[in-house]
Amino acid sequence: MAETAADPIAASEYNWTGEPRDPADIEAELRDDFDRDGLIGDNGGSLVVEFGDGTRIGTVGWRTERWGPSPGSRCFAFGIALLPGFRGKGYGTEAQRQLIDYLFEHTTTHRVQSDTAVDNPAERRSLQKTGMVEEGIVREAEWRNGAYHDHVLFSILRPEWEARLRSEFPDGA
Repeated sequence: MAETAADPIAASEYNWTGEPRDPADIEAELRDDFDRDGLIGDNGGSLVVEFGDGTRIGTVGWRTERWGPSPGSRCFAFGIALLPGFRGKGYGTEAQRQLIDYLFEHTTTHRVQSDTAVDNPAERRSLQKTGMVEEGIVREAEWRNGAYHDHVLFSILRPEWEARLRSEFPDGA
């Protein structure tokens, strides 16, 4: 996690804030956060993306968003960061699919959403492959590399997720 936050190459052009930080400072913050809540709380969290053999290849994180004052309007928004050697191989799509499953299985949320830069076609394809629906453009939503950039908003609703599960596992397995 510290590597993707401290190194512009590891972070990718879409996740780099442009503010260099000392990896030791980032690691200390992450350790404090982990000691406090295991990096999973009621309003968000972070998980390491890894292979079955324990090779760590990136992170996924989520946070609470609200579309109005009602508690029922709460949803989760997520993002991903993979190390350079693991991008473009389907690992991000699978990690995001598993995170969507986790959020619907362990919460009562009705909606899970994500967004990406308009000029990030790989992530747009990945989000579509998870079953998310492209909703529209969020204009000049992100300040990156000295300019504002448009983003594309995606979502999947609980009934859509349930339908995806039924189609993937028709016998209920």
